[in-house]
Parts: sequence; C-alpha cells; structure tokens
Amino acid sequence: MIPNRLLVITAILSISFSNASAEESSYLYPEKAKYENSSAVLKQKIKHKTAFEVDCRAGKNSNKSFGKEECMRPYEVAVNRGSTIGDGPSFGTYFNAHISGGFIDYDRNELIASVYWDNSKDGKGLVVAYNMDDWSRRFISGDAQDDYGHKTIAEGPAFNMLKDIQPGPDGNWYAFSYVYRDNNKDSFGSGPVIYKVNPENGNRSIVWEARNPEYGQCPSGRKSIKRESQKFVQYTQEVFAVDPKDGSFIVSFSNSKMGGTGFGRVSQDGKTCDIISVSGKRDDGLKVGRGFDMRGPMLGAYLHDGKLYTHSTGEKTLFEINPETGDRKALIRKGPKPEAWRHVQWDDKRNVFWISGKMSSAMVTAWRPGWKKILITDKSCSGRDKDWADWFPLCKEGPLATLTLNYGPMWYNKNTGTLLFGYDSIGIVEFEPESGNSINRSL
Repeated sequence: MIPNRLLVITAILSISFSNASAEESSYLYPEKAKYENSSAVLKQKIKHKTAFEVDCRAGKNSNKSFGKEECMRPYEVAVNRGSTIGDGPSFGTYFNAHISGGFIDYDRNELIASVYWDNSKDGKGLVVAYNMDDWSRRFISGDAQDDYGHKTIAEGPAFNMLKDIQPGPDGNWYAFSYVYRDNNKDSFGSGPVIYKVNPENGNRSIVWEARNPEYGQCPSGRKSIKRESQKFVQYTQEVFAVDPKDGSFIVSFSNSKMGGTGFGRVSQDGKTCDIISVSGKRDDGLKVGRGFDMRGPMLGAYLHDGKLYTHSTGEKTLFEINPETGDRKALIRKGPKPEAWRHVQWDDKRNVFWISGKMSSAMVTAWRPGWKKILITDKSCSGRDKDWADWFPLCKEGPLATLTLNYGPMWYNKNTGTLLFGYDSIGIVEFEPESGNSINRSL
C-alpha cells in the first residue's frame, strides 16, 4: 500500500506545482492566468510553462466531447457546437468562409483580417477587426449576414473574393480582391482588384483593376492580340503587398503565353504598372533580373528590409528578390521535405523567418538565414534543434495541431513574441513557441 500512497502524493504535488508555476509565469493575462491541467501532467510541460490562461497541451482539455473550447478545433466549436469565442459578430458559420490575410495594427492593438466567403462566382469579402486585449470582433467593411440575411457594411463597390488587406503609408488600408469572370472578348477576364478602405468608416473605392485599360497595366509582350486584354499579363490571386516607402502595390502574374512569370509594381494611384522581375519565354524577349526561373504561380509576397520574399509552386523555392534590380536569389531550393510555404514573417526576437501555409498541412517552420537546417514545429521536439533554437523545446500542441492551415495566414506579434494564425478557415489561434501551447483566441 505504501507505494500506491506515494504515487498519489506525487501526482497531487505535481499538479499543485503546475498550478503555481503558470500563475507566476503569465505575461499576457497575469490577472486571470490559471494552469489548466489534465489527469497526466508531464514534467516537461511543467518545466516549460505556458503563459496562456488555458494549457491546451493537456489532452483532456482538447477532447472534443468534454474539453475546453479554447483547445478544440475551431470548426468543431463554431459549427458542431454552435459556440463562439470572443464577443461580437461572427462569420464562423458563413458558407465557405476563409480568413485570407491581414495585418496587426499596433496603434489600435487590433488584428485586421480579410475574409472571403460564398462560392467563387458569387464571392464576397469582409474586413474584420479583432481586439487583441479581449479578442472581441467588429465588422468594418464588406458583406456580412445577420438574423435577417445578407447585409452590407459601409459604402462602396463590393469586394468579391477578398484575399488580403494591408496598411498604406497614407493611413488608409488597401484590400486585394479577386474577381472570376468569363474569358471572352467582352470581358477583361478573371483578375484582382485593389480597393482603398477608410479605416474610420469602412468606405471602399477602387484604386486599380487588372487588365482594365482604364488603369495602368503590365504589358504581356505578346505578338498575337485577338482582344485588348491580351495586351496585358495574366495576374494571379495569391500575391499582394504594399510598399511602405511609396504606397505602391506588388502584384504577380503567370502565364507562359502571356508575359511569363514575375512581379509588377502598380503605382499608388493605379495609373502605371512596371515589371520588376520576370522569367520565362515572352514574345518580346524581355528579361528582368538575374536568377533561377520562377516556375508556376508565385505564392505570397512579404517585404522585409527592402527585399521581397516569395515562393514558387513549381520547384518549391523560397526566393529573395531585389525590387530595384529584379535579381532573384534562391534561399531554399526543393527542401528540406520541403519547408512550409506561402506566408513569411520575420521574427527579430529569434532572428528567424517563420514560414507557413502549405496546403493540406499544419506545418509551421522556422528558418535562420544562412543555415541549412529548418525547424519544423511538429517534428523538432525534445531539443532536436537546440544547437541553434534552444527556445523551442516542445512540439506544437493544442488546436494548432488538430487539422490543417490550408493556406491560412500567419502574423508575428512583436509585442508578445507569439504567432497568430487564421486557422481551420474561421478561427484565430495563438501559438507560443517556448512552450508548444496554442489556444483559440477568437471565433
């Protein structure tokens, strides 16, 4: 009987210690922090305390039947349980809803996110602001629903499939939407539209429309022209950035018969489009920049220290592009295994690029420039990469490990050192690299 008593006493002391440890460690919610334990608290999870108020690394907390909603898959919470997390209106049950992009507004302490929903032909867009103190939501601009059906927030032309929104140096926000159109002589064809959004009232106006000759367009260089839209490159839907220097827009294009694969810079007023880097065969023989060919549509555009970071779909290459010369440096080619791709964020605390957004995967990776190693957050466990990443002792757990990101966006919060994700299409999940813990913040 004595050994059994010792086991019980040891378990009680272990749980008690875990409660005290987390209460002392919280830097995000010190006034309400509590360590949520399960029936089996591993000592490494006590050693690497979480600052979040719920520990979703404990299996009991993430159980979809009786666990905590902060730890469950977002879809389970919103659709199957009919719940929300955080106050304010929710789009969690909208048809085909996806959080697609956005940015952190540090002055307002808000995460500003773009959302698209409905089917492709009838695509709709919505701008949502998340208060990063209490994670409540407010709808700012676009198409939404209430108990009576469809409603429009603010004034201006509709967004369609809203893929991203970014701040401009003039204080306005700029939204990137994609429109699907029939490809015929009476149409510009499918392509992106850039909007200016007033942050105060949400009102929208069009700044630029792809392949519409009323706006500046990047030339395709094509010799055989059967309709006017063929004079211009074929723009893609997964690349958008706003240059903080001059407010110009970075867009991408890809078509072997109409302009090759590359990047264009649209002026802030939408009147010009200049090619900044291009590869592939063009009728006019134009080449801009030196480096490996960009194969397939490009994914993502992230500006850091004057350079553009992006991924190719063809060979899974992470490129660093100099917008001044168009030169393309291959930072990571074909691997390893390969790294996640699409979304890139620079972490100046840990001196790494965080990379995510691989389809059908929840892979989140970290890469230090100049290193061949890549940290994989669901494989680099137990200090496997401690020679260069001693801040990452445990693999990610909680809702971030339950399903796939499926291109969902990622943001690095420079104030907390944590990562935020648009996860499971409809939820905001926060991830703490030092503990491996993740938690649903708003849904």
